[in-house]
Amino acid sequence: MQEIELRFQIPPDKREAILKALQRKSVQHTHTQNLYFDNEQFELFQRSILLKQHLENEQWLQILKSTSNHYTEHFEIKELLSSNDHKIQVEHYQKNKHIPKEIRKLISGLANPLSLQFSTNFERSSTLFNFQNSQIIVELDRGLMQVNQDQFEIYELRFQLKQGTIQDLISFILPRVKRYSLWLDICSHVQQGFQYAQDEQEIPVQLQMPLHLNKNDSTEQALKKVIHHCLQHLLPNSTAIASQQFNSEHVHQARVAIRRLRSALKTFSSWSQHIDLTWQDELANLFRELGTSRDLSMFYEELLPQLETLDAPKFKLESLPQYENHKLNDLFKSLSFASLVLSLIQFVHQDIHEQSSKSIEKTIHKKLEQLHESIQLDAENYLSLDVEARHRTRKRLKRLRYSVEFISSLYDQSSVKTYLKALKPAQESLGKYNDLIVAENLLKPYVTNQPEVWFALGWIAAEKQNALMQSQQDLLHFAQVKTFWK
Repeated sequence: MQEIELRFQIPPDKREAILKALQRKSVQHTHTQNLYFDNEQFELFQRSILLKQHLENEQWLQILKSTSNHYTEHFEIKELLSSNDHKIQVEHYQKNKHIPKEIRKLISGLANPLSLQFSTNFERSSTLFNFQNSQIIVELDRGLMQVNQDQFEIYELRFQLKQGTIQDLISFILPRVKRYSLWLDICSHVQQGFQYAQDEQEIPVQLQMPLHLNKNDSTEQALKKVIHHCLQHLLPNSTAIASQQFNSEHVHQARVAIRRLRSALKTFSSWSQHIDLTWQDELANLFRELGTSRDLSMFYEELLPQLETLDAPKFKLESLPQYENHKLNDLFKSLSFASLVLSLIQFVHQDIHEQSSKSIEKTIHKKLEQLHESIQLDAENYLSLDVEARHRTRKRLKRLRYSVEFISSLYDQSSVKTYLKALKPAQESLGKYNDLIVAENLLKPYVTNQPEVWFALGWIAAEKQNALMQSQQDLLHFAQVKTFWK
């Protein structure tokens, strides 16, 4: 059984209540200290390697281990320290055959010596729950993190499936999320420690990563991989927003991840009989909630600087991005978001015994062909379409791109890249056209009280016409591209 662990943050006003709830059970308390080491360039952390000294049963251990799925050979090396002076010794790792060769090479070639980056000192309260047919471990960590001269609080709750089904785990978690207003946080205090040690004020933006599908996968397995892939894109960015350590790029990437999820569910809906039909509506609502913030960021960060270079008359907008930021923070801490994500996680991990005889490639060809032909038809009539229909063309183009990216590993990479390269200009020009329409609608209400807005509207109208003509040209060019799946 695959180990499944989910981490949550607890609002300050709910901490006492959840602590009392855990203490009603047989709880085990463990005092834990850790010292984390790396060099000035954080070369180990960047390669998903963790080197720490850990206090266990009044004895210090030194631990070296991998922290991701990047390495085909997982490893964890523990050794007793002969003294408590915490001096780091790594030379002997270079000859340890249990450590992957590339890591031994990394350790021997570190640019600078290793030094203490941060430490943690906390109490872990652990409780085992027997729930339905499963065993679930609940762990509450409370303590402090020391980074240079600064201290940060550690207070997080984790649910781990020790034995049983993912369905039981989610059923156990959901009522507690609702009762204690818990919000999903995939950034561990170790990740936070390295973030603070590097003096980063925001959690790093998570971009989409490559996805590898296997031709022998069933359609069910393939869809689970796609959904899991989208969640890996979304959750680091939603965590950053919920914890108020974000910028506009986190919001943009969260929207992209949500749109990719929606595209996957729409394009590959026939790949599974276990899709919840409410997911599409919930994702659409979430996407709309993020829209206002994205539109404001686009205007302030992209269009407004262009107007300023033209010496446009100054005007003032009532809605500021900072106001939207508070709404986004609440959005990703909400029960509805947690319920949606937990439901998707359950789908990804649940055991499905029925086998599909469908070929992934055969089932995808028809969908891709339909999308491509729809865009070809739109390209021929683009200038005669109304604004809503043009927006629909843009959404089709995005869905086609995401769908191709999901299944690209099954095809010749050169052919896929050629196809996506031809698609990109059309997507960008349609995106620019849409941004100008959004900006125009944003400014129009201000005309009555601020005549200065007329200059900006005139410039937007001219840019919009140019973008419209460029969009048609790019679409017509893309319509002639040879598809790679035939």
